[in-house]
Amino acid sequence: MDRNADRDAGAAYRRALGQPDNDPGLSAPGYRAYVDEYFHNDIGTRDILAKADRMIPALTALCFRGAGKATERMVGAALDTGLEPRAILEVFIQSALYSGLPRTEEALEIAGRVFAARGIDLPEDPVDERTVEQMDADGNAVMEKLHGPRQAGGYASPDNPVTFSLYQGAIRHGYGQLWVRPGLDLRQRMICAIAGFTSASLHDSLRKFAVSALNQGLTKDQVAEAAIQTAPWNGLPIALTGLTVISDALAAAE
Repeated sequence: MDRNADRDAGAAYRRALGQPDNDPGLSAPGYRAYVDEYFHNDIGTRDILAKADRMIPALTALCFRGAGKATERMVGAALDTGLEPRAILEVFIQSALYSGLPRTEEALEIAGRVFAARGIDLPEDPVDERTVEQMDADGNAVMEKLHGPRQAGGYASPDNPVTFSLYQGAIRHGYGQLWVRPGLDLRQRMICAIAGFTSASLHDSLRKFAVSALNQGLTKDQVAEAAIQTAPWNGLPIALTGLTVISDALAAAE
């Protein structure tokens, strides 16, 4: 193992993410070499997820953290990897479930600035004219596709009137509206969900979605990778705790 080569590879990856060598945030003695070797090489360049897919957990974690400068760089990097502009916006919109509206709207504003600088202009969606009943049916169909017979457990159980009073709207507007929006497919939305639940330490939800992600074409290693790729942006202990939850959930499902 050549550490100089590792540092060089990490530096190249960092530059591709839009952070140059002379960034003032890298100016502490030895810091740039440290983050290049560990965070950007050992973690960032892992290829268990394709590079465009790796952008999804990073964007999700940055939205959760509210890190404006890093978010702006990552939006540009995501575009450079081939992630579509609409997909980037959808990651931030889905992240509202995990980090709330203010963080999402800050991230959308940042993305809008990056898009404007690159001459990217997205058309408005047509009005959603489905009835509430259709949205409920669509939401239940998506839940069934994602979670199968486990869809109604815990806080999702209709037998718990306290949690279901909120969760009923999540079925309608989460599964029935958000999860069927254009821009991300269900596999990509699962990556976003795993990253979001990891970042927010929502371990009951993470446990459920880690298993459901296998139904959308993700391998066990890729499910874990969605959590691993949050580590540089939201902290190693949070990612490691999430990985423990994922590991236990996948083992129990065998």
